[in-house]
Amino acid sequence: MSIFTKFKEWMGVDRGRMVLGLVIALVVVILDLVTKAIATAWLADGSVIVIIPNFFDFVLVHNLGAAFGMFAEQSALVRNIVLLGIAFLATIFIVQQLRESDNSFDTLSFALILGGAVGNVIDRLRFGWVVDFIHLHWYDLSWPVFNLADSAITVGVGMLILDNFRHNKSEL
Repeated sequence: MSIFTKFKEWMGVDRGRMVLGLVIALVVVILDLVTKAIATAWLADGSVIVIIPNFFDFVLVHNLGAAFGMFAEQSALVRNIVLLGIAFLATIFIVQQLRESDNSFDTLSFALILGGAVGNVIDRLRFGWVVDFIHLHWYDLSWPVFNLADSAITVGVGMLILDNFRHNKSEL
C-alpha cells in the first residue's frame, strides 16, 4: 500500500471537504506571508503608516511571545521549544478536527485557524519571532499589534463559539 493510498484513507469519506479546508488554509498562509513581507518592506525603517488617525495604523513589531506577548520574557530556547511544541500539537488537533468536520461552517472555521497557526509558525521557524503590523487603538488606548494570521485564528475561533451557541440553543 502506497503512502498516497494511506493518506487518502486517512482523509476519510468526505475528501472534498478536507481538501477544501486545506486549500482555504493554504490561501490564508499565502495571504499572511505576503502581507507580512509587504509590511516588513514598507515599515522596516520604523515608520508608521496611519490609515485612520488615532484608530488604525500599520507599524512593524517583532513579537517574540505568543498571543499578547506571552512567553516573551523567556529565553529564546525555552520560548521557541514551548511555542513550537504547542503549535505542533495544536496543528495535529486542528487537522483532525478538520478531517472530522461534517459541515461547511466547521470546515471553514478550522481551515482559518489552521492557516493562521501555520502562518505564524512559519515566521517563528524563519525568524524566531512573529511579524505583526496591524495596530488598532483609540488615541493612547491600544490593542496589541497583530497580523492576518491572528485575525484568521480569531475569526475561526469566533465561528466555532457561535456554532456552539447555535447548537446549544437548539437543544433547549
